[in-house]
Amino acid sequence: MNMYEKRIRLRELLNEPGCTPLMGAYDLLSARIIEQTGFPVLYTGSFVTGASARGLPDVGLVQLHDLLGLAREIAKETDIPLVCDADTGWYHAANIWRTVHEFESAGASAIHVEDTVFGKHTDYPAELLAPEVMCQRIKACVDARKDPNFLIIARTDAIYLKDNPEEAISRINSYLAAGADAGFIVFKGSIRTLAEFRAQIKGPLIVTSVDFQDSVADESAAGANMSVYWPLTIFAAFKAVKQVCESFYRDRDATKLREFCFDEGLINKTISYERFKENVEKYGAV
Repeated sequence: MNMYEKRIRLRELLNEPGCTPLMGAYDLLSARIIEQTGFPVLYTGSFVTGASARGLPDVGLVQLHDLLGLAREIAKETDIPLVCDADTGWYHAANIWRTVHEFESAGASAIHVEDTVFGKHTDYPAELLAPEVMCQRIKACVDARKDPNFLIIARTDAIYLKDNPEEAISRINSYLAAGADAGFIVFKGSIRTLAEFRAQIKGPLIVTSVDFQDSVADESAAGANMSVYWPLTIFAAFKAVKQVCESFYRDRDATKLREFCFDEGLINKTISYERFKENVEKYGAV
């Protein structure tokens, strides 16, 4: 699919019955694995990209240029829609057009912009944008896009950071009224709590949990249209690499790590080696 077809497909998935999982990629190899496994949508986030590419915590340090390169490579090298975390948008409403322009030009299918000013992933008190300021940012994002199928998703952390479902519902409905294509709520605990309020949200809903207590079936039953599984691949990679390093440092014996053994052929099937072989056979090696 080209980037326009991907955006149309993402909008279709958003409106289909049930909940579609969005699997988070932290690099191009993980994105290829996600796609080849059969998942329908990819996701890149500031937490995983900041950690893997910059060694930075997700506390407002990750910026546009830190995320844009990976988004461009994934969009270019995969054939499924890509949803990108655009943090706060990094600019006020008058300048946020650049964020939309860059991600849209990079081939992404959607971005989400959040209302958190400070406090995410920290122990400090949370500060959220005033709803009317966030609405202006959403309106500016909608006006800036060139392709109407490029989705603008509005995220609130009113439940995650302030434990205030009523405020989250009010904010999401305001953002939807401002033109957002979907609302995005981050929550703790089980989605069953959020399910009690789903009927009050006047549009498509994307969710993510900070502790993953529910299945995709549970999320579907609760009325979520999509769910972001942002940490699964990087947490798996982190634990595996840490285990290998600690084991080999301790024992100096790679024979104990056969389950992690290098398999060049398997990796070559995931990257572009077959395309190289086809060109050698077609054009020769010199």
